[in-house]
Amino acid sequence: MKIAVYLGGTSMERDVSLTSGKNIGEALASLGHDILYVDPAFPPEYITSSLDGNIDVDVEPPTLEEVRELHHEHIFRLLLDERIATCDFHFIGLHGGIGENGLLQGMFEHLGYHFNGPGFSASAVAMDKHLSKQVMLAQKIPTPTWTMIRQNRWRKESEKILAAVQNKYTLPVVIKPNSQGSTIGLTVLQTYDELQMAIEKAFRYDDRILVEEYIAGREITAAILNGTPLPLVEIKPKHGIYDYECKYKKGMSEYEAPAQILDSLREKIQSHAFTLYQSIEAKGYSRIDFRLSGEGLPYCLEMNTLPGMTSTSLVPMAARAHGMEFGELLEAIIEYGRES
Repeated sequence: MKIAVYLGGTSMERDVSLTSGKNIGEALASLGHDILYVDPAFPPEYITSSLDGNIDVDVEPPTLEEVRELHHEHIFRLLLDERIATCDFHFIGLHGGIGENGLLQGMFEHLGYHFNGPGFSASAVAMDKHLSKQVMLAQKIPTPTWTMIRQNRWRKESEKILAAVQNKYTLPVVIKPNSQGSTIGLTVLQTYDELQMAIEKAFRYDDRILVEEYIAGREITAAILNGTPLPLVEIKPKHGIYDYECKYKKGMSEYEAPAQILDSLREKIQSHAFTLYQSIEAKGYSRIDFRLSGEGLPYCLEMNTLPGMTSTSLVPMAARAHGMEFGELLEAIIEYGRES
């Protein structure tokens, strides 16, 4: 099968995506597939069958402003390249940005390409933390209390917002961008002296941010593969929070797969995860993150529709606990994507 693997891109998670895409491509090549690597940050002449070839992963991609100027024209020109158009499957190894917010999925749907993960609408909802948390509330899935702040309002009413946050939330409190992954731009605030700094840090990555109740407790993630729940994984980060370094640097987190929790609690978490998965009409594979409070209540944090495929990533870990090796996981994702 001829498979295009999309990696890199222009989001803040570019480095992680390069690793995911490389792992995906190498595993699929070892299974006998013909692989093309496609980096949406670059024009069609950078399409290559080998990362050791003419693609330079260290080259600085276009800025976000430059990409916005190119907008759909650049991506469509890439996707209409004959080498891409003749692929049997399109495997998105991108994280964040156009790879995960629905834009690329919408183009694939328009072009009739088979691809992994959900389509335009589910991708857009899951990437928008404020919107996905509203879905959680509607489905009676516990989620930490939150407030969404728009940048244009912050510029006009910063003093009023600072006072309102301190009045509503007790410390610690979480400040994070609304549509970023990998904890980029996130701060767990221990003192209100740094509230303004944390808010302005989050606004560097998004024009909407969340102030969110901090749930102290165990970190649990629930993976779903093609509608089937996989074993839960518990993450034990060295930093106390599963931040960027703990996610991607070996040795910075310990994992239990499957997580050692009561069956009744496992069933509740998997039920919440599956309800969210169905509610936004996701398909293929997803990862839903939870915090388990000291009282034993699972709080849903967010949903990832294109979770990582690095050596420390959680979906491959959950699949392995289910008896499925990495290559089998990828083949199952592709088979489902071609049928749906």
